[in-house]
Amino acid sequence: MPSIKSAFFALAAAAVTVQAEHLRVVWSAGSFSTIPGPSGGSESGHYSGFAIIRDDGEAIYDEGYPYGYSPCFNTGGGREFAIEGDCWDSQFRFHCEADFGGSPESCAVKDASGNVLGEGTGQSDIDFIGIAIGIDASCVVEFESDGGGCPVDNGNGPLHATGKSV
Repeated sequence: MPSIKSAFFALAAAAVTVQAEHLRVVWSAGSFSTIPGPSGGSESGHYSGFAIIRDDGEAIYDEGYPYGYSPCFNTGGGREFAIEGDCWDSQFRFHCEADFGGSPESCAVKDASGNVLGEGTGQSDIDFIGIAIGIDASCVVEFESDGGGCPVDNGNGPLHATGKSV
């Protein structure tokens, strides 16, 4: 029969065991452009996004330009940056390569050692209506974190990008 001391340590160890959290990472980009009308003046715009989302749909990290840079590059083999925080046990690395127009073509999540945890292929949608064109694109990867769960990012979340590249 186990002693009270060993039973206590077994319960304490079980209490600190943290379940991994299933997460979805989304890189997104888009642009639009119109031709000038009779009075002149064409319009155009671009957006970029990066978010880490829990299964309940809440974002634990949501930043258009992590560490001040676009989350996806079309030069130099793409962009890879790291994110860490107090709700994860280690740093995770995020890689995205874009096509010439800036739409994500491929993406991956890696552990701190560079081992690939998940990969994705970009999807894009082009709408042309004669006087305007719009492009929306994204790349999604699902992975398991090594932490017990991060709170929702309310603009001051527990996760932060550690550099423009690793």
